[in-house]
Amino acid sequence: MTGEGSAFCAGAKLSTLEASAAGDFDSVKEIYEGFLRVLHSPLVTIGAINGPAVGAGFNLALACDVRLAGESARFDTRFAKLHLHPGGGHTWLLAKAVGQQQATLACLFGEVWDAQTARKHGLVAEVYPDNALLPAATSLAHRLDDQNPDFTRLVTTSIRGALTTPSHQQALESEARAQQWSAKQPEFLGGLRVIQDQIAARRRG
Repeated sequence: MTGEGSAFCAGAKLSTLEASAAGDFDSVKEIYEGFLRVLHSPLVTIGAINGPAVGAGFNLALACDVRLAGESARFDTRFAKLHLHPGGGHTWLLAKAVGQQQATLACLFGEVWDAQTARKHGLVAEVYPDNALLPAATSLAHRLDDQNPDFTRLVTTSIRGALTTPSHQQALESEARAQQWSAKQPEFLGGLRVIQDQIAARRRG
């Protein structure tokens, strides 16, 4: 996922925010429909942040499983400047991504992060020259070409679940079921046979 033009996403329409001030809560929810579809997508999502990600646009970036940034990327919650409380679970998502302290600096003190600062905080995985960003994101996506899509979805679901699973024991039980499924798949069984054949060949000398 990337933006068109020089921005990743400039945020919600001001008219929609005005409707929320009038108590139109349905309009408020509409702001977040797009990013929630990304957040809950069964597919793994890669965000190629090519420019400013502002307000609700920051939420859209946070919804991606992996975020890569171009040098022109900027991350601006903008909520503090507008004296508007963050929405869409922004504080929760951001604190999970960068920790409570950095989330406070962004949401309450209005800090704006450039691409390198975002990388330092763990918000993005890597920074690229702007013209290399989309090829890098595409190349990363192609690394999953040979993966069983069901396997990809299961691992993605487990990683996302780590944000809300309250204990290691619950994660262990959930992963045990998923691992048992993957151990029966031809991709694993074929790879296992290759390893076993290699070990046998080394033993034969």
